[in-house]
Amino acid sequence: MVKGLIKMKTMSTICAAAAMTCFVACGAFESPNNEYKPLSLSTKAMEYVSEGNDFSLGFTQNVASSSKSDFVVSPLSLQFVLGMLLEGADGRTADEICEVLGYGAGESAEVGEFCKSMLEQLPEIDRATKLNIANAILLNQDYSMLPSYKKGVANYYEAYVENADFGSPLIVGRINSWCKRNTNGMIPKIIDTLDPDAFAVLLNAIYFNGKWTSPFEKSMTGSEKFKKESGASLQVPMMKKNRLLAYTWNDVFQAVRLPYGNGAYSLTVCLPLDGYTVADILPVLEKTGWRQFCASMSSYNVDLWLPRFETAFSMELTDMLAAMGMPAAFTAAADFSKMTETSVCVSEILQKAIIKVSEEGTEAAAVTIGTMKATSAAPDPERNVDFHADHPFLYFISEQSSGAILFTGRYGGEPAAE
Repeated sequence: MVKGLIKMKTMSTICAAAAMTCFVACGAFESPNNEYKPLSLSTKAMEYVSEGNDFSLGFTQNVASSSKSDFVVSPLSLQFVLGMLLEGADGRTADEICEVLGYGAGESAEVGEFCKSMLEQLPEIDRATKLNIANAILLNQDYSMLPSYKKGVANYYEAYVENADFGSPLIVGRINSWCKRNTNGMIPKIIDTLDPDAFAVLLNAIYFNGKWTSPFEKSMTGSEKFKKESGASLQVPMMKKNRLLAYTWNDVFQAVRLPYGNGAYSLTVCLPLDGYTVADILPVLEKTGWRQFCASMSSYNVDLWLPRFETAFSMELTDMLAAMGMPAAFTAAADFSKMTETSVCVSEILQKAIIKVSEEGTEAAAVTIGTMKATSAAPDPERNVDFHADHPFLYFISEQSSGAILFTGRYGGEPAAE
């Protein structure tokens, strides 16, 4: 339900993000017909990936602290949405968005170039993995956007502004159909209503479907006990295999990485050791740094147990983002003067996501919607290890060469309420 729209001119930002990708350690799998090639990014863009991963870990920490249920979120989707907002922001509002994302103040163009590189290259690096990224902007026909903003979002995000009748009874269906189409049906609906005085709707969609480089055999899947953090237990379908995989451990948790396709993407699973919980993992990752953590992995013969699971999740992110360092965007002090001459601020940001992990691979999608309103202003590689994910764990989907995190989540046998 879109809130805060009655008797106000508003602007909605919808971001559909779907993807399940990951990253592989210690060299990617290659095949003659689908050779893996790393992303081609500038030094500055690589810095943005690193800062973006810090944002992803911090964002995940906030979601994990706020939710007692299983969750899946897309930091990359949110980064694209905030990037499109940044393209239209100025002054303190722009500086705060940059700070939350981890970028330097005044680097909106550089952020756009980075997003453009990711948009163009990520879908092309693995022909065995389907990854679609799309952006669009619907503008209320009663209002206007600055030509410079339209040019910027078209160049950096391939988002072309189209006029629409927000008073039409067909507008909600049009928006939901766009989300459904660009997430392969995984997110069929993002809104129930739209205020006819809304200013614009910005959409970003990412859809991911990756097949494991080495699939699980369905005949090996069996029911096993899964112990929840509460101490209660349930039976889950547990996928099993013994393979040479990237693996590492520390005093708090062990981690394994499962590649998709040619290894450009993979799933990293972090499982707490005895005496620790999922809540203890992220502080270690934030202190270590994502890329350094990934570099610590090496090849092990892993006896792997991983639940076959599906998680759907939604969360309102407005207060969280304000607390993370961008409060101005949500107040009358917001400055989006590079987007429009109409005074607007963000009133609500909501993300919905879903992930399906099976013997064949992973499929995922997420949708983020934001509303804006008008204002008056090194281990032994030959060692055999057990990795039995029979208690709550975190997982990350990222790209191999850059380490860019696309999705994060927690599985603990605690499904979110419908």
